[in-house]
Amino acid sequence: MIRRALTIGSLVAIGSLALPFVTVTSAVAAEGHFRSSHGEPLNDSHVTPGATFNVSTATICRSGYASSVRYVPESAKNRVYAEYGILHHSTNQYEIDHLISLELGGSNSISNLWPELNDHPNGYLNSKDILENRLHALVCSGALSLSSAQRQISTDWVVTYHEYLGVWPSGRTSTPLPTTRGPGTTAPSSPFVVRISIVFASVAPGGTETLTASSRKHQDSCNLVVILPSGRRSTANGLGTTPVDARGDATWTWRIGSRTGAGTAQATVTCGVGAAHGTFAVT
Repeated sequence: MIRRALTIGSLVAIGSLALPFVTVTSAVAAEGHFRSSHGEPLNDSHVTPGATFNVSTATICRSGYASSVRYVPESAKNRVYAEYGILHHSTNQYEIDHLISLELGGSNSISNLWPELNDHPNGYLNSKDILENRLHALVCSGALSLSSAQRQISTDWVVTYHEYLGVWPSGRTSTPLPTTRGPGTTAPSSPFVVRISIVFASVAPGGTETLTASSRKHQDSCNLVVILPSGRRSTANGLGTTPVDARGDATWTWRIGSRTGAGTAQATVTCGVGAAHGTFAVT
């Protein structure tokens, strides 16, 4: 028996109804339903409890690991939608997400897949992606055990997000900068070549800020430069160049100096394919 097809319909913005709909066809009976935490939809822990590969921390921290094991056929995606009673959806409304991300040792098993509702308007970034990148960085730095990261994200990723990152993302996006073509010549970068999301619209001196950049170039690397309200370039630990992950995302988390003056800070990300910038307030 298929349960209510629009279990999560009330959480979808009315504006998305104008988008073209994609029909999911599958004979699998729906068994799952969405839980909720802080108003955000969560996986059904009975249908999607999470599953992992038998891998070590050293393995998941190796560059390129996640992309080397990623494999979810369309038939599996359709089965996941059917399990949650989603018979049709608009483009970019959901993504079939690894509950325990591949970069945290998650597997491609159906018990580790669920339809995650995109919470950014263009679908290029989910708030859960920011958490996954943060946990991966903590695990690989030795600050958090892999088993603990896996347990926390599979139990309630929203609570875990608030624990490690605090305020919910503001959803602010980037403004593209010119892409250099050759010595002395520039041209506007292509749309969505590089996008950034700054988690906190404002942060107090002594607090932490997080920024995620998304690049369309496979195996790209990106450099983050922050100019403080005083006009000085920040030398905080955590800034600089970092490679993108399997999704094409790079994430930085850094501390704002306790003596930093109030005002608008400028963040510029430069990747192999282009650049983008954004701002946040120091208050």
